Amino acid sequence: MESINTAQQIDSLVRAQLVELLEGGFAPNVILLREFDYQKAGVILAGLHFSAWVLLGHIWARQQTLLQFMRHPEQDTDVWPDAHWPENHQPQSEQEWNAAIDAYAHELEEMISLVKDPATELFKVQPNGKTLSWAAMTTLHHTGYHIGQLKTIGRQLGVW
Repeated sequence: MESINTAQQIDSLVRAQLVELLEGGFAPNVILLREFDYQKAGVILAGLHFSAWVLLGHIWARQQTLLQFMRHPEQDTDVWPDAHWPENHQPQSEQEWNAAIDAYAHELEEMISLVKDPATELFKVQPNGKTLSWAAMTTLHHTGYHIGQLKTIGRQLGVW
């Protein structure tokens, strides 16, 4: 009986840690995005090929791909297609910037709900050889990398 409780405790612990990291850990992704001044979201600093707006679009597109896999793991097996980099480098309005953040946040919450749900088989190997825990970890790793870039851009532009 003790090993069942231990397995359940480990499962709960892993799920809680994945949720914490998906939210951004010590640098909450959605909060950082909402703090970013949309008027500076289209600035491309010297030496870079992207703006904060492009980063948001890229992060969101990758998250959508991985969330789609988590929703339908046996149908949506292409989890790492070519990277999507938006062509336009700036939002057309504050409303567009905020709507993109809202959509990203909504889909992030859906992914978090899947991770939290004990019925979600996080560690079952899917037909493509991946697991749903892999998709969640890939999302947090990819997002964390680019959120770091966004934070650096923001510091250079005086956002923080």
